[in-house]
Amino acid sequence: MKTVIRIVSFFAVLLGFLLPAKAQEGSGFLYMINVGKGDAVVLSTGGANYLIDCGKAGAWSRVEDALSALSIDTLDGVFLTHTDKDHAGGLKKLAKSDIKIKNWYASAYWTGGGEHPMESAAARRGQTVTFLKAGDTVDGLFTVLAPLSFDSEDEDENSLVMMFSTPCVRILLTGDMEKKEEKALVRSDADLTCDVFKVPNHADDDVLKHIDLKNLGAGTALISTDPYEKPGTPDPLLVQMLEEAGMTVYRTDLAAMGIRVDFSPEGITVTEE
Repeated sequence: MKTVIRIVSFFAVLLGFLLPAKAQEGSGFLYMINVGKGDAVVLSTGGANYLIDCGKAGAWSRVEDALSALSIDTLDGVFLTHTDKDHAGGLKKLAKSDIKIKNWYASAYWTGGGEHPMESAAARRGQTVTFLKAGDTVDGLFTVLAPLSFDSEDEDENSLVMMFSTPCVRILLTGDMEKKEEKALVRSDADLTCDVFKVPNHADDDVLKHIDLKNLGAGTALISTDPYEKPGTPDPLLVQMLEEAGMTVYRTDLAAMGIRVDFSPEGITVTEE
């Protein structure tokens, strides 16, 4: 019997080496593309790939180049946090590209009139858009925390705020959320604890007035901006606050192509590329 136990144990160990996928469950990467003052973030896990925002129209080539470098030709979902041109401008070019898109998602609230820009893009492919608000989930990976209500005056305050989570990581994605949406989010008692924090609104000085940064527990903060396009960003005081809360701050304007965050059971690593 002891011999059998040894044999079974040997094969159990051998299978552990032959089947690394299980050990790597929840692994993947985030790639924040340098699109200047704007947002374009790739998230990949378990063979599924997502794009959150598309940058401005003039930066689309950077998004396309990054997707190509990452060997991504199919997107399981494209999210538009809000309709500002530095987030939505690349939609039309994305729709015209050869990239396969399975699903389109956008914030349920927006201040514009007429057809929503993502509806126009999806319609080019004969597809429709799913509009999201707090409480919705996507693919068991994204939990929508906001918008909680409609703001008719400031499109930034209608931003999709989502928690991306796998067994390996929690990433808080905030669009261009500003003070009012942030305050509503805190009042909602949503669990904001995370490992990686995407700083809202290009780290302008009008954000993070209500969130206790230390309570986030994040070790990594990501900022997408260009101080030449938007002077004053990132706000030096805000960067100091993030660092004092225990976060290492990474900025797209200091990277060539972007910032890559790899996550696995072994931990989180960040590289500027």
